[in-house]
Amino acid sequence: MTGKVTFKIASHLVECSIVEKLVKSLKPRDETRTWTAYPDHHQSGLGSSGFLRVSITTYLDGRQPQWIESQKTKIGDLLPEIVGTIMAAGPILDQQKREREEREKRHREEEARRYEARRLREIDDKRWNKLGELAADLEQRDRLLVFLAEVEKRAFDEGDVSVGDRNLSDWIAWAKERAEALDPLRLGAAGMFNEIARVSQWS
Repeated sequence: MTGKVTFKIASHLVECSIVEKLVKSLKPRDETRTWTAYPDHHQSGLGSSGFLRVSITTYLDGRQPQWIESQKTKIGDLLPEIVGTIMAAGPILDQQKREREEREKRHREEEARRYEARRLREIDDKRWNKLGELAADLEQRDRLLVFLAEVEKRAFDEGDVSVGDRNLSDWIAWAKERAEALDPLRLGAAGMFNEIARVSQWS
């Protein structure tokens, strides 16, 4: 009833349509509904022509070939061309598939390049931020050492008194050790950049 036919050519499905060509009818609308057993499947105002319309509904190089029977050209005369076009659809669809796969491959490769470039930018930005953090640590270490030097001067006058669970000298030694640990250059320039190099995308 729908006229839909599917052929399998070289592992591809080629969809076709074989239907009767409809023509505009001059008859009243009610009369035009009597020529077919399926009036709801046809536009009102159209009638039977007695000729077939054969078309390939699968796109072949952007085309959808079709053939229309007429008084001069019968469907039997068109069959060799129709069958030949359907058979030739296999290589065409193979080529379309290869082109589609090549486009998809290029798209995936471009996406991978964009992702890699974005990943490297993120790592570079995080490493730059890490360098800024290390510079801030060095500044904090210098400030703390200046401050602790002043603390030591005052502690000399107070003596090594007990403060909490340790002596004042122990507290000062603890503070100096923690301050020195902030020095990003304590392992040299190479050691500092080695720390930066360990920064990854997920750090």
